[in-house]
Amino acid sequence: MEFYNLYLLSTYLKKWSFPDNRISLNYSFSLGDIYERNHIDMRLGSPTNMVNELLNHIFHRAKEILQEKEELEESGEDLSSNIILVNESEVKRKVSVFLAKILKEFNLLRRTRGRQRMISTRSLDFYYNDFEYEPLDDDIKFFVHLNRGSNKMSGDLWTNAIDDLRLALDFKPDDIRANRYMATALSKLGRFGDALPHIKVYAEAENTPDSLQALARAYINLENFEKAEQVYKQIEENFPDSLLASFGKALIAYKLGKGYKTILDRIYKRDPEWLQEKLKTDWEYKLPGYGDDEDAMWNAATAARYLGLERPFDLTKRAFNDEIPSYFDSEKGTIRFVKAELDAWVELNNRYKLSDETFEVHEDRLTDAEKRKMQKKRKRKKTAPAVEAEPAI
Repeated sequence: MEFYNLYLLSTYLKKWSFPDNRISLNYSFSLGDIYERNHIDMRLGSPTNMVNELLNHIFHRAKEILQEKEELEESGEDLSSNIILVNESEVKRKVSVFLAKILKEFNLLRRTRGRQRMISTRSLDFYYNDFEYEPLDDDIKFFVHLNRGSNKMSGDLWTNAIDDLRLALDFKPDDIRANRYMATALSKLGRFGDALPHIKVYAEAENTPDSLQALARAYINLENFEKAEQVYKQIEENFPDSLLASFGKALIAYKLGKGYKTILDRIYKRDPEWLQEKLKTDWEYKLPGYGDDEDAMWNAATAARYLGLERPFDLTKRAFNDEIPSYFDSEKGTIRFVKAELDAWVELNNRYKLSDETFEVHEDRLTDAEKRKMQKKRKRKKTAPAVEAEPAI
């Protein structure tokens, strides 16, 4: 009989409801070479009952995962008794203390009748202390750091995530998940050159349209369009039914100022809903040559007038929600916009019906000084791609 050691890595209070008397906990564990992240919705009760409910749920999920393996499905073996929770008594004690703190805060805050709603007890790392971490095998230490990195990514703590993911990769340099997470974190920080080697690892290992597209997008962000084209050709050859290659080639054409809407039109005729979703979530409006030159940009007041919006706030709100292309400098606290990118955003929104709204540009609302300034910028940006005019669908 084969036994499987289950290491509970962390749990995190995700959300709670005072009216429903319920909480939602995220949890993560390792089981052999398996790494699992999941969640459970629970009704508040005694800490003991909640601990039992949580652990029973985790055991059930671990059993499901094992039985998904083909060789175990055929055996018909009941695996419940084969799963051993490592340090079970200590795990139960820690979870009980963790849930008791949540329960105490929950009941206290509920009595404030809405004046205070935040619960401070949020997370539990089972291997936070050195005396618990150091005796672990390297395989488990890998999962500890992989999990910490993933938790920090969930909180948009990209720099902190990189520190833990680097430690995970010290144990398993070729692990697909760790390389994927590292590539994501580095890309979020704009470190595309550093992300590229990690993307190559999982793109080669997975060889799927999505993983290859991630590699192509890294090359696009590095403005190596020739390499990106080569990857998209590979996607076309290996996955002829996928639309990702055509979408990527359209993005390259946009960056280079070529006939990108012709390509998008073909995708739209084939699958309009797919294209609409991809344009909303995965289109990159930023054009080469602008990101490092604030003098080539507008402030929010000018851009809002140009788009016919009543207040700059109406524009910046959309920008911070990643609905409108913009450049935010966190150190200076400034947000800037590029006319050519705004023009492309308006045209694609209207052309492919990306929202219920139809937008217009209002060059007549610009001051003479702003118009003259933009004319000078366009002359200075001769190498930057232009947005070409094409007939509407």
